[in-house]
Amino acid sequence: MTAFEVISIFIGILTLLATFGSLIVAFLAFLTRDKDNKNKQRMSRLASHPYAK
Repeated sequence: MTAFEVISIFIGILTLLATFGSLIVAFLAFLTRDKDNKNKQRMSRLASHPYAK
């Protein structure tokens, strides 16, 4: 294998790691956003309840 092939494979592996890493971060952000929205909806329903005061 030439140096060009080794460097190309190394850059390809780094690119795949970065891509899947960003996919995982985006998925975790999506899950957190969904959980935050549920908590906000629950809190707004509790605050609007007539006996909340």
